[in-house]
Amino acid sequence: MAKNKEKYQKAIDVGLAHNKAERWKDAFTAFRIAIGEFPNDAAAYAGLGEACLGLKQLDRALDCFKLAARYSRGDMRHLRSVADIQERQGQLAEAARTYLAIGEIFLKQRQLEEAIGNWERSIRLDSSLLGSHKRLAMVFQRLNRTRDAVREYLAIARILQMRGENKKALQMCEAALRLDPGNEDVRTAVDLIRHGEGAFAEPEVEDVALPEPAAGLSAEEQAEADSLTETVRQMAAIFEAERNQQVVAEQESVSDPLEKARRLAQEELAAELFRDEDEAEEGTNSLSKLERDALLGQAMDFETRGHIDDAIGCYQRAIKGGLKLAAAYFMLGLLFVANKQEDEARKILSLAAKNPNYLQASKLALSGG
Repeated sequence: MAKNKEKYQKAIDVGLAHNKAERWKDAFTAFRIAIGEFPNDAAAYAGLGEACLGLKQLDRALDCFKLAARYSRGDMRHLRSVADIQERQGQLAEAARTYLAIGEIFLKQRQLEEAIGNWERSIRLDSSLLGSHKRLAMVFQRLNRTRDAVREYLAIARILQMRGENKKALQMCEAALRLDPGNEDVRTAVDLIRHGEGAFAEPEVEDVALPEPAAGLSAEEQAEADSLTETVRQMAAIFEAERNQQVVAEQESVSDPLEKARRLAQEELAAELFRDEDEAEEGTNSLSKLERDALLGQAMDFETRGHIDDAIGCYQRAIKGGLKLAAAYFMLGLLFVANKQEDEARKILSLAAKNPNYLQASKLALSGG
């Protein structure tokens, strides 16, 4: 094994030197040797991908960077290389899905501006990509960027209406009206959906990109695009699982039941933000899941900054809008306790205590723990 490792490292060093000197064929040979020693190593595939780019072998380079991304479990450099090559080859729908997946990873890392940038780029490539519009609507609402959020809700409604899903389209328009009740563009969209019109009037908002039907992909191309997106989503899930394992380990080292429950609640709330909407949820709540997620994210942000009243307000609105989660009840209860609102704390913590994970901690919070 040590001998293989030495041979591998030598091949990597030689390959990197050849790439730097633009001796692409020599680099190609060196990295192939490295891959022969360790076929699951990201660095070797990334180096080989760069050599293939130098040799103008874009198809091979794309395959290499996909493998580099997979084996590195989502190194952004490799993912961006994948998207860049897809764009250069005119695979715009596939590139859009790659940027969507990259944004998902940034969201899990709580890097909102980076996530937004990738989703906006994905929409420029494929304006009918529903996933990116949904994420943008949620994050813009969370950041109180009302105009941008309304624009995204309208785009989502347009896509849904084009698919014949008028009920869902109306729900998105209603969400937009809750943000901006006087918006005439949204009211026009509602009227057009209800009267069965075939298209929306173009909103008078700057830089609004109305979705058009995506260019048709062959079955093989669609499978490839979906495969890459799913691979990156799996990477994001791995990161989240690893972070959860770290949190569990930290919880086990914490002896205070109240603090352990607080950390558990924070993780459950973070997981809720990335949970896909259940079809059964539709039409049962006063708020869409996108709106509840935005409020939940705002509540967590306010809480982190010590803005207790604002955090309480967001939790309350999310719960009233249909969020039924013991973790949310528990966190809201702790905020009521901190704010010396004893009656409210008692009511909400009694709901949290129905979940065994929060029973003891809820009692401790009410007793001054």
